[in-house]
Amino acid sequence: MSHFKFSMEMLKKEYKKSLVYIITLSLVTAITFLFFNIIDNPHLSSVPQEVSQWYYTQMPFSTMLSFLIIVFCAFMIVFANNFYISRKTKEIAIMTMSGSTFINITLYLFYQNIVMTFMAFIIGFLIGSGLSMGVNQLIYSYIHYQGSFFYIPINAIFDTSICVLSILFAQLVYTSGFVYRKDIAYLLSQEKTNVLKDERIFKLPSITYIFIYLFGIVALTLSLSYSSISAIFPCFLSSLGVSGMIKYNFPQLFHYLKNKKWLSDKLKLVSISNLYYSLRRACSLVALYAVSSSVLIAIMIMQKDNPRELITAFIGFIVVIILLLASIIYKYVMEAITRKTFFYNLYKIGYSYQQILMIMKQEVIFFYSILLGLPMIVIIISITQAYLHQDISLLFIMMILGVQFITGIIAGIFTYISYKNNILQVLKEGIRYE
Repeated sequence: MSHFKFSMEMLKKEYKKSLVYIITLSLVTAITFLFFNIIDNPHLSSVPQEVSQWYYTQMPFSTMLSFLIIVFCAFMIVFANNFYISRKTKEIAIMTMSGSTFINITLYLFYQNIVMTFMAFIIGFLIGSGLSMGVNQLIYSYIHYQGSFFYIPINAIFDTSICVLSILFAQLVYTSGFVYRKDIAYLLSQEKTNVLKDERIFKLPSITYIFIYLFGIVALTLSLSYSSISAIFPCFLSSLGVSGMIKYNFPQLFHYLKNKKWLSDKLKLVSISNLYYSLRRACSLVALYAVSSSVLIAIMIMQKDNPRELITAFIGFIVVIILLLASIIYKYVMEAITRKTFFYNLYKIGYSYQQILMIMKQEVIFFYSILLGLPMIVIIISITQAYLHQDISLLFIMMILGVQFITGIIAGIFTYISYKNNILQVLKEGIRYE
C-alpha cells in the first residue's frame, strides 16, 4: 500500500505531465467510443426503407474505416504512454539507485497508469457520448432516417472498455520491459540528450528523399487519367519523401543557415537548433500527418456521391488530424519541460524575456510552417485535379483546406502558449531540482 501512496503523491507532484497525458488519453478514448458507436449502432448499419440498397453495399467501407481509425487511436495511446514513460527516466534511475526492485518500479509506474487511464476513460466516455449523439443526428439527417439520436449501443461501451483494458495491459508489458532493459546510465542521460543517431542500415543519399517527394508531386500533376484511387500512391510517396527530408535534408539546410546566413543572429541560431531537435523527435508524427491527411482526402473524394460514407470519411479526417496535432502538442509541452534549464541558462547569460519569447515563437512558427506546408502542396494539387476531373464542389475544397489550416493554426497557438507558460515560470521562479 505504501508503494501506491508514493505513486499517487508523485502523480500529484508532476501534475503538469500527468494532466497533458490524461487530456491526450481522454481525447483518444472519446474518439474510440465514437467510432465504436458507428460500428455497433444498428440504426447506422441497417437499411431504412427510405434508403436504397446501394447505400447498404457501401456500408462495409464505413465499418472498415471506423475499425482502422480505432486501431489508429490504439496506436496513439501506446505512443503517448511510451513518450510519457521516456520522460520519467530520471525518477526511475533515482528509484533504482535507492534500492527499489524491478517489481516495485514497475508497479509504481503501473499504478499511475491505472489512475490516469481510469480518469481518462470517464472523461472520454462523457465526451464520446456527446460526439456520438451529434454524429448520429448528422448521419440520420443525411440518410433521411427517423430515429432518436440519443441512442448509444451498449456494445459500444463494452467494446471501448475492452479496448482500453487491452491497451492498459500492453502498457504494463511495455513498462516492465522498459524498466528491465534500461541501465542507470541510459536513464540518467535520456531526458537531456540532444543527439539523435542515424540508425539506418542502408544509407541513401539525402537528395533521394527530395526526388521522392518531387516525383510524387509530378506523378500527381501529370496524371492523364486522374482518379482519387490513383492519387493515393503519389500522395503516399510524397509523404514518404517528407519524412526523409525532415530527417536527412533539413539538418543540412539548418547547418547552412546557421553557418552562412544567421551566424550573427543570436535568436535564430538558438531557435533553429531547437527546431532541428523538435522535428527529429516528431518526425514520425509529421510523416503520419502528411500521409493521413492526403490519403483521407483522396478517400473522401472517392465517396463524394455517397453521403453516409462521405460523412464517415470526413469525420475520420477531422479526428485523425486532431489526434495527430494533439500528439504533437503533447510532445512539445513535454519537451518544453526538459528544456527549462537550457532557457534558464540563456536568461542568466543576458537574453531578455522578449528575446527568449521570440526564440520560442520563431521555433513554433518554423515547425508548423513545415508541418502544414509540405503536405499542403500535395493536398492542393490533389484537390485541384479532383476539381478538374471529378467535379467536386468549391465548398468541399474550402472545407478541406479550412480544417487543415484552422486546426494547424490553433495547434500552433496552443503549442506556443503552453511552451511560453512553462518556460516563463522557470525564468521567474528559477530552477527547482525535484
